[in-house]
Amino acid sequence: MGGDEQLARQRSLGKLPVRERLEILLDPGTFVEYGLLADSMDPELQSSKGYLAADGMVAGIGEIEGRRVAVCAYDFTVLAGSMGAVGESKTARLRELALRQRIPVVWLLDSAGARIQATSGSTFAAAGALFREQVTLSGVVPMVAAMLGHCAAGTAYIPALADFVPMVKGVSSMALGGRHLVKAATGEDVSEEEMGGSTVHTTISGVADLEVADDAECLAAVRSYLSFFPSHNRQPPPVHEVSDPVDRRCEELYDIVPTAPRRAYDMERVVRAIVDDGAFFPMKPGWARNVITGLARIGGEPVGIVASQPKVLGGTLDVNSADKSARF
Repeated sequence: MGGDEQLARQRSLGKLPVRERLEILLDPGTFVEYGLLADSMDPELQSSKGYLAADGMVAGIGEIEGRRVAVCAYDFTVLAGSMGAVGESKTARLRELALRQRIPVVWLLDSAGARIQATSGSTFAAAGALFREQVTLSGVVPMVAAMLGHCAAGTAYIPALADFVPMVKGVSSMALGGRHLVKAATGEDVSEEEMGGSTVHTTISGVADLEVADDAECLAAVRSYLSFFPSHNRQPPPVHEVSDPVDRRCEELYDIVPTAPRRAYDMERVVRAIVDDGAFFPMKPGWARNVITGLARIGGEPVGIVASQPKVLGGTLDVNSADKSARF
């Protein structure tokens, strides 16, 4: 990690240091890091900045609920978490391991984007490998991109190809360029929040799946999401023991669902009445609210739920709700 000044600034922004994030995300004592002693190979950076710890990217394999996961965590205290050649070689290695060993991949994103000259040269010719490998992983293992800070360009592409994208409210953003680039190109002054903050992506664009209050809640959401899925596509989903009887009656449904067909009601109350222990993990709850999508368990078995929401637009299907349902 960076020095004391950078760590203090990280906390002042409401963000945890990268290694504290890993401690919250992973089971205690399970993280095995590689590339700990890595440094930038850029002679100009070495002479001007000195040692860049782990080249700004912590990579390794740990466990969540006893199951192995690959983790790439960008360290904003080291050159704003920017993507360097050495750091990206670590992520490439991790993606390769995840595909070969068939384990989920989690990105903890807090990065200013790529150091283009250092990573790809003036032609930017090597950048396609990152996206090709991520597409290869898609549908094989779960992929999570946790947005924990302002991310531009390279680190804003990763969530677009991930399965689950939680964002920290007021702290995280994703956009193809930073605010200074927008100012230079258009003459407009916009904030990161206006350009691609959590509210924009959870209520307007639909790119993100969940808006959370802070780092800890975001990392807890990652753990919860992965608990519904197998480690890879050749495994059955994990079954949890529950105390909620599968044959119980749902008498409360008589009170929730009105007898008059023109009266609106809250479909989420219906879902929570049916699923185990009333526990429902919503996906994109703030976008296209006329349809509900999310994860739950019935009899301990993970299930995906798509349901019309009568209290929003009468539950009618429009373009955004169709996209939301199809994506889910």
